Amino acid sequence: MTFLSGRRLITACVVTAAAAVAVVAPGTASASPDLLQQCAGAAIKGHGSTFQAPILVKWAEEFNTSKNLFACAGLEGQGSKGIPKVEYLHTGADAGSGACLHGWGAESTGATDYGEFGFCGTDEAPNPTQKTEIEKHATGGETDSLETIPVMQGAVAIVVHLPVGCLASSEIEKSGKIFLLGRLVLDDSSIDKVYRGEIANWKQLLENQEKEGGAGKDKLVCKTEAEEEKMITPVVRLDHSGTTHIFKAFLEQVDSTPVMMEEYPETLTPAGRGKSGCTKSFGEESLPWKEVAEGCQNQRWPKAAKVEFGTEKGNPGVIKAVNNIESSIGYADLAVAREEAFFSGRGYAEKKVTIKAGENKKGSATKVGEQNVEFWAEVQDSATPKITGFADPSTDGDAEKIASSNCKNTVFSNEAGKKFPPASTREPWNQAKAELVQTGYAICGLTYDLALRQYKFYPGTTKEEATTVENFLRWATNTKAEGGESLKNTDYEKLPSTIVKEDEKGLEEIGFETA
Repeated sequence: MTFLSGRRLITACVVTAAAAVAVVAPGTASASPDLLQQCAGAAIKGHGSTFQAPILVKWAEEFNTSKNLFACAGLEGQGSKGIPKVEYLHTGADAGSGACLHGWGAESTGATDYGEFGFCGTDEAPNPTQKTEIEKHATGGETDSLETIPVMQGAVAIVVHLPVGCLASSEIEKSGKIFLLGRLVLDDSSIDKVYRGEIANWKQLLENQEKEGGAGKDKLVCKTEAEEEKMITPVVRLDHSGTTHIFKAFLEQVDSTPVMMEEYPETLTPAGRGKSGCTKSFGEESLPWKEVAEGCQNQRWPKAAKVEFGTEKGNPGVIKAVNNIESSIGYADLAVAREEAFFSGRGYAEKKVTIKAGENKKGSATKVGEQNVEFWAEVQDSATPKITGFADPSTDGDAEKIASSNCKNTVFSNEAGKKFPPASTREPWNQAKAELVQTGYAICGLTYDLALRQYKFYPGTTKEEATTVENFLRWATNTKAEGGESLKNTDYEKLPSTIVKEDEKGLEEIGFETA
């Protein structure tokens, strides 16, 4: 993505190298006039979303090594030539979108951590209530000051671990050719019913696929019939999760019918699962996915599904649980799934399996792609009455090599009656979702970093902190040529062009005291 503001445009003329630096050096003008010169800020920390963790950790390191004028590596032309360090924490208590939201005061009775964390990452944009709860911590009459800055988009992969003794294969048609996959393809209805508890085993899943159109011609080759009838364990996030928010926004579009949700007491098990300051308990009740997609109810699931929780907070916990639980299905962002080695044999030396792409790329019906026990599935790419095709979350398929999320052409929408994108980054973005009818992968989502318009009015903040937050986010959300690093081959995808201008306005608003 490329950001160009009026004061950052470089006049198209021939200038000397020294003059060029003088023209473009960003340190001469920060987003707000009351911030320090670029790169003169303090070291800062961010925390939260594990969905964006692989790239945020990378960006934090590159911010202090990049030669780009918008970075802070201590080089000529980079403002004060300071090197304010940026860290992004995403494990333990710092993991998850919930940690970001609750740490800044949403649905929480605990202390806020503005001074400790200058920004935080979340894939669940604050809803109007959460936004108000965060902004009530401001003093001095400051209002409407929370900035929800979209930073990238990515895919949520549906990860599958078949029963021991079973291998999968699917036959799909693309551009008039037949392709054989060594894994399953899943229609929207089957994914939804697994998490509603309406599909209990693999035999029922295949029967539902056939009922829905059978476009993928899924097959399971099991040694015994008992293996085909083995119960499917749906795996979910242990903690309040933005990835869960994206996944439930997808499920809501598949089927908005209410389903009986489990109770949600004040004290939850296993250890690590909890409401992070929520004070209300919920009994069993029938609700649609939309009502349990965000806030305190984000961790609630249908009673009949008998879900299993991740082994630890964050998306890595889901991947590890699915790896360990035979006959299970889970969801996690593509980057973490690839980073956590979610492939049959990869990362498991005792299996001694060489991994290849699961698809027979030549389109021949005479050869079958590698059949795997563990894989991420292709997912239905349209919601028409007849399933017409499937799409992979990755641009290079179920392979080891890092590529991009298959979200380049994602169509996003807002809640009914409201345009997308919202008019500014100070409006709620919580209803932003990928529309179900997609020509590409349908389970894509935006991920955001939260910042403030005026840091001074929030407890524990400093001008030095605000300066580095603005410097880092401005650098990170630009293209390599204009002032950041490229998202190519990172398992993510750049933002749609319609969001770019709102992002730029939001970044220009970040300051310390002057609006």
